[in-house]
Amino acid sequence: MPYRCTNCRRTHPAFHLACPDCGVWNALLSITEEIGAGDSQPVALPDVEGIATPRTLTRIDPFDRLLGGGFVAGSSILLIGTPGAGKSTLVLQLLRNIDLPSLYVTGEESVQQLKLRANRLEINSNKLFLLFETNVRRIIGHIERLHPAVLVIDSIQAMYTDLSGAVAGSTPQIRKSIHSFRRAAHQKGFILLIVGQVTKDRGAAGPKLLEHAVDVVLCLEEGEAGGNGRVLYASKNRFGSTLNRCLLSMTESGLLFSPAAGRRGAGIA
Repeated sequence: MPYRCTNCRRTHPAFHLACPDCGVWNALLSITEEIGAGDSQPVALPDVEGIATPRTLTRIDPFDRLLGGGFVAGSSILLIGTPGAGKSTLVLQLLRNIDLPSLYVTGEESVQQLKLRANRLEINSNKLFLLFETNVRRIIGHIERLHPAVLVIDSIQAMYTDLSGAVAGSTPQIRKSIHSFRRAAHQKGFILLIVGQVTKDRGAAGPKLLEHAVDVVLCLEEGEAGGNGRVLYASKNRFGSTLNRCLLSMTESGLLFSPAAGRRGAGIA
């Protein structure tokens, strides 16, 4: 009997507790069970009513174009890059421009280190909350109290759940952590921004399920070795194109976006 995942819609010939494709637990239903689970009826294409998707603009035009028109409410975005590429700097600049209640959870840097970085970027917003925490359950508790519009997890490899016998950064921990955060984002409608490291093959550190489990994957890469140039592009984007890219330069006051629109495959200016 075939089974279909209610999250990613992939079909599998046998039952699994967790979907082999997206990693979501308890999401597989038999095809016959899924068909009888609701009262949905076929609708002719012209009769389908459009749904307006709320977007949050960063007011950084090249970045908003890269996403396809800003952040989508309830979406999950993975930002990957090598250490020192400027991931935390980019995230802080985005939060400054969004100017909405945000919770930045760090499992690697201290809040004091983040504060120093924010000072350099001249960020002093009382809408931005910093938290050093790696326990997913406690983080969810803070979300319930603060009701942020944006949640930043830096980094997902440092997070852990109450899953016994699995260490932080392991496949089971990453799978359960990201599922918990994504479920909260879907339920409450906040933007989930996940920071991750990259491996030598430029993939996300950890299991490949990390990239499959999010809506958007943003890659921040350095230009010439030792230079200030940066390239930002989307290798996956459920809400827009993956052909565009942003050209940036690292300065004393943060990352500076070039107004010129780039296309993937072109050389770095």
